[in-house]
Amino acid sequence: MLASTLSVFFILGCTAPPADPAADATETADNVDRTTGTPWLLSSLEGNVTADTPTSLKDDFYLYNNKDDILKTEIPAGQSYGGILSDAAGMLYDDLKNMLVNGQPQSHDEKLVTDLYGLLMDWEGRDAAGVAPLEEMTNRIEGISSIDALSQYFVHSEFNDVMSDLINVGLNANYSDSSRNVIFIDACFLLLEDSAEYSQLTDNGKLKKEAYTELLENMLVKIGYSREEAVKKIENCLTFEGRLSPAIYTKREMQEPDIIAKINNQYTRDELKASEGVFPLLEQLEERYGIPENVTYMVMGPQYFEKLNTVYTDEYLPEIKDYLIVHTVLDMAQYLDHECYLWNSECQNKINGVSTMLEDDATFARLTGKMLPWPTARLYSSTYLSETDKQRITTLVNEVIEEYHCIIEEADFLSQATKDKAIEKLDAMGAKILYPDDWTPYSCSELNFVGKEEGGTLLDAINAITEYENRKMIEDSLALNDRSEWLETPLYFNCAYDRNSNTMYIFGCFACGEIYNSEMSDEELYAKMGMIIGHEISHAFDATGAQFDKTGTVANWWTDEDRAAFEQKNAKLAAYFDNIHPWAGQDFKGSIMTGEACADMAGLKCILRIIAKKNFNLDTFFRKYAALWRTKITLQRATKQIAEDVHPMEYLRVNAVLQQYDEFLEFYGIKEGDGMYLAPEDRVNIW
Repeated sequence: MLASTLSVFFILGCTAPPADPAADATETADNVDRTTGTPWLLSSLEGNVTADTPTSLKDDFYLYNNKDDILKTEIPAGQSYGGILSDAAGMLYDDLKNMLVNGQPQSHDEKLVTDLYGLLMDWEGRDAAGVAPLEEMTNRIEGISSIDALSQYFVHSEFNDVMSDLINVGLNANYSDSSRNVIFIDACFLLLEDSAEYSQLTDNGKLKKEAYTELLENMLVKIGYSREEAVKKIENCLTFEGRLSPAIYTKREMQEPDIIAKINNQYTRDELKASEGVFPLLEQLEERYGIPENVTYMVMGPQYFEKLNTVYTDEYLPEIKDYLIVHTVLDMAQYLDHECYLWNSECQNKINGVSTMLEDDATFARLTGKMLPWPTARLYSSTYLSETDKQRITTLVNEVIEEYHCIIEEADFLSQATKDKAIEKLDAMGAKILYPDDWTPYSCSELNFVGKEEGGTLLDAINAITEYENRKMIEDSLALNDRSEWLETPLYFNCAYDRNSNTMYIFGCFACGEIYNSEMSDEELYAKMGMIIGHEISHAFDATGAQFDKTGTVANWWTDEDRAAFEQKNAKLAAYFDNIHPWAGQDFKGSIMTGEACADMAGLKCILRIIAKKNFNLDTFFRKYAALWRTKITLQRATKQIAEDVHPMEYLRVNAVLQQYDEFLEFYGIKEGDGMYLAPEDRVNIW
């Protein structure tokens, strides 16, 4: 199916996935003592902090500031973490639910939203349809008797008749010319999600494999296969994915700064035609997707298609068919009858370490926002967001950008030539705050489907939405890249920097609760929202963002000497995190964390410069900053963060950041020998 936009956001990191509670404070089911972290306790891990856990401001500021609140924090139903960010996310979900349950549509787009929500909630209609639509799709795949017939299936099927494919297609700004768009083509989706799992299965991969296997077995048996046939199909799917996995970038590789150069492989139509093998890549792009001839393509991994062509043969046809069947079943599970929906929810909860399910109205309110993002976001914005807050945050953004000039000018490792280019990029940076001023570009006036009251079905609505999204992708592939348009909606619970447009975002739903409110003190405003803004601006100058110029185009605006000095500082930052351990025997992956850590450190540095000119209570400021990251997480979420997340864990976003700066150390009298002390020569803040 159609992929979401590739345009990469460097997010604040507040919505990371999941985990299972530890059995007790020190000993878990695997007999690992997770209270042995160095140099600090992983105090956000559920069970690691008790009433008897000692605290010391000078040794562990995160724990000292947050202990009482951590003890009181409960992980909400359906979630894998609790805390300030979780509470704010919960406000969003409650607002969406209330808006949809009580709303009276006043426009075409609002009716789309309420109709989709009604169809998701229509268990009578969904149960009546059952799994017949899925059986129809899997029967078509079962009927494919040769590779030639499979090619015909890929090329000549209706767009929505192919739920699973061997390619992943979407739209992105052109890395080489950000004024244009490209169609990107990537590898197929993997059941275990990370290609590294197929060479060495981790605990995280094992959990996913077990959870998906249980779901898929139940689903396959339900549509008529025997248990033995179901098991074999899942095995064949994993075997086929294993054949392809060496040619698919691992998650870690995708997080490394050099990935930009590796995936920016541009092809014209003729070049793509000349390079393709037996797999009918171009033909299905043009025939089934309807992509016109004069677009530019970005093939993210040419090696994948080389590998695919070696296994796209009659010999491997049974494995390919089972791959397609398994992924079709997986993609459709949550949209079918109640039994399938519950199986899918249980699967996801096991993977994410969530012990309870959300109520249907809350779940489907969230899902409506994902499936119809712009109509839902417009209704949400008009209902809950204010112009006053937008202006207040905009003023703060402008203040932080202005101060950031000094950060760049005082960077002693850069020549003036590189500083001038960095200042140009900073001055050209856009800022999108809370919600768009003009909603016209986001209208879905050409999207239509029938609601429950008129006899519509959920799957018909989904088909209409996916066809509409595909048409929009094709239209946009021929148009200039409009940098004035938002790439995500105000319902995106995060903040972001988009390197392709050199634009930072503060999304509306994120600015709520204890993260931001109109009543918070100035100290709290700068400690939380100010730091978040500085963080996002800093992404323009981290190891990946620094590869893009002021227009969002990949370009080298550094001198060779400056680039070498920057990379040396980045390597020192990675090594710093390599020497921190959440518990004995468990490492962090420092190399993938440098972008987010760099942004945290530079963001706080910028805010410290600003508040030095104000009559602020520094104790309040530092405590509110530490409180922003107060979190309680399940074990599974912790292991997933350690394995996959580019963001440092929450306690490190406090302790590892604060110990870089004299303002913090001197205010609290922290000296050598204290756990929060870091000698000047060992500090790793790049900017």
